Amino acid sequence: MRPSVLTVLFATSALLNACKIDNGLGALKDNSGVNGDTGHTSVDTGGGDTGVPPDTSPRSCQDQTFPGAAVTQTDQCYDAGPPVGSFTPVLKWKKESFSKGSSDNSVMMMPAVGSLTDDNGDGVADENDTPDIVFIAYGGSYPQGTLRIISGADGTEEVGVANQNLQGTGGVAIGDIDGDGWTDIVAPTTDFKIKMFDHTGALKWTSPSLSGHMYGTSDNPAISDMDGDGHPEIIIGNAILNYQGHVLGEGSKGMAGVNGNNVGTTAFAVDIDGDGQQEVVTGNALYNMDGSIKASNHETDGYTAVGNFDGDDKGEIVVVSGGKIRLQDDDMHVICSATIPGASTSGYGGPPTIADFDGDGKAEFAAASGSKYSVFEADCSVKWQKNTQDASSGNTGSSVFDFEGDGAAEAVYADETKLWAFNGSDGSVKLSSDQHSNATWLEYPTIADVDNDGHAEIVVANTAYTTSHLGIYVFGDASNSWMPGRKIWNEHAYSITNVNDDGTIPAVAAQNWLSYNNFRSGDLAPVGGYSGPDLIVKVNDVCTDECDRNRLTAWVQIGNDGYQDVDTDVTVQLIGDLNDGSVTGLGSQLVTDTIPAGQTLDSIQFLVDPIPAGLKDIRGKVDYGNNASAGIVDECIEDNNEDQYMENLCPN
Repeated sequence: MRPSVLTVLFATSALLNACKIDNGLGALKDNSGVNGDTGHTSVDTGGGDTGVPPDTSPRSCQDQTFPGAAVTQTDQCYDAGPPVGSFTPVLKWKKESFSKGSSDNSVMMMPAVGSLTDDNGDGVADENDTPDIVFIAYGGSYPQGTLRIISGADGTEEVGVANQNLQGTGGVAIGDIDGDGWTDIVAPTTDFKIKMFDHTGALKWTSPSLSGHMYGTSDNPAISDMDGDGHPEIIIGNAILNYQGHVLGEGSKGMAGVNGNNVGTTAFAVDIDGDGQQEVVTGNALYNMDGSIKASNHETDGYTAVGNFDGDDKGEIVVVSGGKIRLQDDDMHVICSATIPGASTSGYGGPPTIADFDGDGKAEFAAASGSKYSVFEADCSVKWQKNTQDASSGNTGSSVFDFEGDGAAEAVYADETKLWAFNGSDGSVKLSSDQHSNATWLEYPTIADVDNDGHAEIVVANTAYTTSHLGIYVFGDASNSWMPGRKIWNEHAYSITNVNDDGTIPAVAAQNWLSYNNFRSGDLAPVGGYSGPDLIVKVNDVCTDECDRNRLTAWVQIGNDGYQDVDTDVTVQLIGDLNDGSVTGLGSQLVTDTIPAGQTLDSIQFLVDPIPAGLKDIRGKVDYGNNASAGIVDECIEDNNEDQYMENLCPN
């Protein structure tokens, strides 16, 4: 429901000494003044720097306050967002048989999604084309598998590559690795190597053996430009390769797997501490690009995800290992830990997800186990748990998406027998589909707009474990009302900012936790619309009773007519425009109080002593005025941060 609009005008108190008052913020609003200035920006309530000592004689302009009050909130700062959709999942299509390597039709990995074929004939494969689904299928060739590319529209078979010794249950990562404008594929082999294929399935290179740095079964690679040079690196276990397959570094501790068991690795790279260089994230170590340890602890290794849970700009690491889940700071210090419901030391717990599950504006994390799916608060306490069935491995992953746009994300999870969707707020079951079967490993459902219809779909891997379901199933909404999804989900450690829409890898990837704060989630923006702050300013009054002493007093009031509080310190400036066209600073003050939405604060008093020669008018500025790039606060309206006052000034 839309917030109520507050319409109370600024309150003012009576002026002393015949100083003029103007009520109402908008009455004197005039944004025609100069945006930039050459005056002071430090905290200074005095006048401009004219070299004349200030007058210290008793003052005749009396202190006064214009009290803070409610103001009308602007419609431009609030958007109710799209209408809430329905949640009525149906099977859109399935692909269970293949002409190439027909015996390989079981899939036990997270399906990757991206554009590898030029469907619209413009010479490139990008976000304008129908996405493709990339995966490895196994069966008769197990433990090896066949690399497959099928159309996201209907499962049409496009590429099949067999006899490459690929891990049948290993994962793939896709992205433009060699910079030729086409999306490439990297996949692990059973003999501890990585192979890179182009979009047609042609082999580009094979790495040296990485034995001891990956498990050889169910390994999941990741792609990231760790040093920002425009050439992505490939991460697998605790090994780092360059874009040509040469080894750059090999770590000596964790691999983002579970204690040496052959259930795969899930390492990835992010700039977790904001120093401009990415680190490989594992359960008990952070590695530099050369494999050296940047930080570590004495905990067991495990599956990881990165989010923000303490409000600083650095990421925190969620680790799942040995039936437990823990939260670690960027220096690997353990913040909290808990036992995962339904897990054991042999049941592990699967790779974690991060999202705002309940729509409270704060991130939670989740993980599956052998018999339950659980969501945890930031203090590691269990928010809710639901019964599931994954006794064969107990380490399956999951994904997150707010399909309806109602502010609470659904957790999507596929166990041995069912495809589940749980309400993020309380875990209530929204989907329990028998159209699924899998022996389970590290796979999880992918959520993307795979058929280019403007709405997200769920892509699920199947093996004939409990029933006869095989290959790839795609689910959508019966009324086609689900929220839009990206057309790419490129790797197991997907976090939105790790890959661009066209499949290129960012040279400097934005830290996901500062914008989306999710992991293995497809939610692109806060749902339920937009609300933002809007700083406003008014010069309430100027007292000129002391013109004969070459000084004056001004009162400036700031407020926020937006729909979101401003908790950031902001600077309020008093600026003088001179007759010769120049400007000078008359003083500035730092406001550290919260500026509530729909409110103004008490006025700020400035003493201008001495008055600069040739003063034509004065301007109040908040957050450095109408120049949006200079401001600190991200506002819905950036060009109303100044107020010009031209009346009742001292004669020159």
